[in-house]
Amino acid sequence: MFKDIFDVYKMEDISPKTRARIIIKLGEAINYEYASNISEPIVCELVFLLDNSNEIFEKEHYQKHMTQEMVDYLS
Repeated sequence: MFKDIFDVYKMEDISPKTRARIIIKLGEAINYEYASNISEPIVCELVFLLDNSNEIFEKEHYQKHMTQEMVDYLS
């Protein structure tokens, strides 16, 4: 289920910002498929590593899945 997300994360020939956007979309697809918000923690973590200025960190939906390290960095 999360293999595709990790595969995108590991790609080196695509820019980090583009990989982050793809990971977000894959996470949304997983959530839709399983009718549950199960991808947010991993999506949040990987997107932070790729693009810590991504707009998802402004959304309350993702903020509750941010680690203290992320919160401290973005503050």
